[in-house]
Amino acid sequence: MGQEAFRQQIDRTVPARSSSRPLLRRFDRRSKVDLVRHYRRLFDRAPDGYLATDRAGAIRDANRAAAELVDLRRKDVLGRTLASFVCDEQRSGFAGRLSRFIRRNTTAKEEWLLRLRPARREPFEAALTVAAVPHLHGNGIVLLWSLRDATRRRRMEEKLKHSERRFRSLYAEVLRQRDALRVLSARYLHAREEEAKRIAHELHDEAGQMTAAIHLALAEIEPELRPLGRERLRRIGQLIQGVEERFRCLSHELRPTILDDLGLAPALAFLCDGFASRTGLAVSVRGSTRGRLDPMVETALYRIVQEALVNVSKHARANRVEIALARGRDVITCSIRDDGVGFDDREILVRNGHGAGLGLLGIRERLDALGGSVRIHSSPREGTELLVTVPLRI
Repeated sequence: MGQEAFRQQIDRTVPARSSSRPLLRRFDRRSKVDLVRHYRRLFDRAPDGYLATDRAGAIRDANRAAAELVDLRRKDVLGRTLASFVCDEQRSGFAGRLSRFIRRNTTAKEEWLLRLRPARREPFEAALTVAAVPHLHGNGIVLLWSLRDATRRRRMEEKLKHSERRFRSLYAEVLRQRDALRVLSARYLHAREEEAKRIAHELHDEAGQMTAAIHLALAEIEPELRPLGRERLRRIGQLIQGVEERFRCLSHELRPTILDDLGLAPALAFLCDGFASRTGLAVSVRGSTRGRLDPMVETALYRIVQEALVNVSKHARANRVEIALARGRDVITCSIRDDGVGFDDREILVRNGHGAGLGLLGIRERLDALGGSVRIHSSPREGTELLVTVPLRI
């Protein structure tokens, strides 16, 4: 395809001197030659290798980069077939692909990855892009090829594949460790609840028996005392009744029997009634669990609401607290909303894991064991909402 071919192409695209357009009349033979030299120079100095072959793959033209890729001078490349540079194990496959490409008579480009064998160097991975264009004289086609050394790209692809495999392996290991940690956390929380249940029963039973025995002993002593002594004895009895009431409250806080017997919603209603009577806040509970839940889920949500109410009483300066339960197909949500002073919830994101309150850390610990999540919505003087979501199938 050399310089004469370029000149013929220019002749076909640039009109003759007799054209009616004034601008195009300026093109004389000298300007056409200059244009041919310009495009020839662009072709020769292109950073990628370029070839032109006939239908059989015989090389008719090549630029400097293409000759350097096959380690030959340009004049030694001309006349050889492109297949002669393809490694032996891929040569027949290359010939078949070339034949099929020509039969399709397509104008689309195709990219092939092949191993080329230079004259005096080791084979290398090459990316060949081929396109068919009509011959200048209209008889048949010319195949135009671009050649690039794809060794570096192939190495990068291999590194990326290796990195991807390594990442997938590490990610799978992280998931296994997370699941193992979740199981351990669930067992730890279960053991803690069982211990709390044992202590609650001991407080209720043994402490109750002891205070009952004290009441009996005081009742035996009372007839033997003078009126002033009896009055003092009655005050002692009242103090002991206060101790009994405190023991009952501690026992219920450690492990409310109503949670085991009736479920989450009644237990929350009982908890909120006691909280309202102690603090004077208006507390409401609405929604339903539509039946019993897994004991671990019920316990976790009860403890989360309990902790949230403690935080409201300590920090929120609120007048009202609303608790809402909603059960979906696969999750249950619990919202705790107050009308207190609120805060900038962005601070929680900044402080997460770096000074966040123990209450919030405890809530997240329980939810992590169940695969749940918590979101906090708050802003100054607009109250706070804690939205807890727990999957029903762990």
